[in-house]
Amino acid sequence: MTDEVRGGASPSGPPWSVDLLADLHAGVLEPRQAQRLWAQVNGDPAARAVLDALESVRTGLGELGAAPVPPMPSRFASELDAALEAEAARHFGGGVAAPPRPPGVAPVVDIAAARRKRGRLTAWAGGLVAVAAAAVAIGFAVVPTTTPGVPSAQMSDGGKPRVQASSGDLSAAIGQVNGARDYGDLGDEAGLQRCLSQVGVDAKAPVLGVRPITLDGTPGTMVMLLPGSGQLGKFRVLVLQSGCQKIFDNVIG
Repeated sequence: MTDEVRGGASPSGPPWSVDLLADLHAGVLEPRQAQRLWAQVNGDPAARAVLDALESVRTGLGELGAAPVPPMPSRFASELDAALEAEAARHFGGGVAAPPRPPGVAPVVDIAAARRKRGRLTAWAGGLVAVAAAAVAIGFAVVPTTTPGVPSAQMSDGGKPRVQASSGDLSAAIGQVNGARDYGDLGDEAGLQRCLSQVGVDAKAPVLGVRPITLDGTPGTMVMLLPGSGQLGKFRVLVLQSGCQKIFDNVIG
C-alpha cells in the first residue's frame, strides 16, 4: 500500500488514508477502533469505493491462486524442443545424420541425450510450479488470517472458506463479513430476508454484510446490521442456521 491520503485529513474523520482503509479491510485494527471506523466509512461513498476495490483484489487473487496452470502453447513447445536440441548439439556434438529408417522400425534413442532433455523440461516445469505457488502465496498474504488458535477454515457451500470466530471475540470476523454478500446456507437475498423476518428483524434494518461462519465450532451464516438510531458505532450481529435458527444475537460496540 502507498501512503496516499485523500485530502490529508487525520484518521479520525473523512477523508481517510488508503493505508488506514486497507488495515480496516484486513481486520488488523484494534476492535474498538475498527467498529467505530466501520460505522463511519459505510456512509462515505469514497471510502466504500476504496474498500470495494480492495475486496475485488482479494477475490481476484484468490481465484488466480486456485486456477489450474495452463499448458504451454504448442508453438512454444516446439521452439523449446528445437532450442534444447541445438544446445545439446553445440555442447555434446551433433554427429552424422542417420539414414532414413525403414517403415515400422522404432528409432534408437540416445539415453544420455534423452535424460538431459528431460532434465531441462523438468526445470522449465518447475519454474511454472514456482510461479503458481507464488500466486497462491500472494493470495493468502492479502486475505486476512483467521482468529489465532481457531482451527483452519472450512469451506462454505459456495466454495469460499468460512470465517472462523468465537463468540467472545468477533473483531476479526467483523472485518471479513462487512461488505460481503455470500448467503451460504440461506441461499440468496430472499432467503436472508425470510430468516430475518422470522427472527423479528425490522425489514428496513440496513444489512452491512453476510457471509458463512463457523462460530465456536458451529457452522452458520453471520449477518451484520445497523441496530437503529441512537446506537452510533455499534453493530447487531446475528448468526443463523439454514432453518433460520438463531444461534447468536448481540449488539457489539
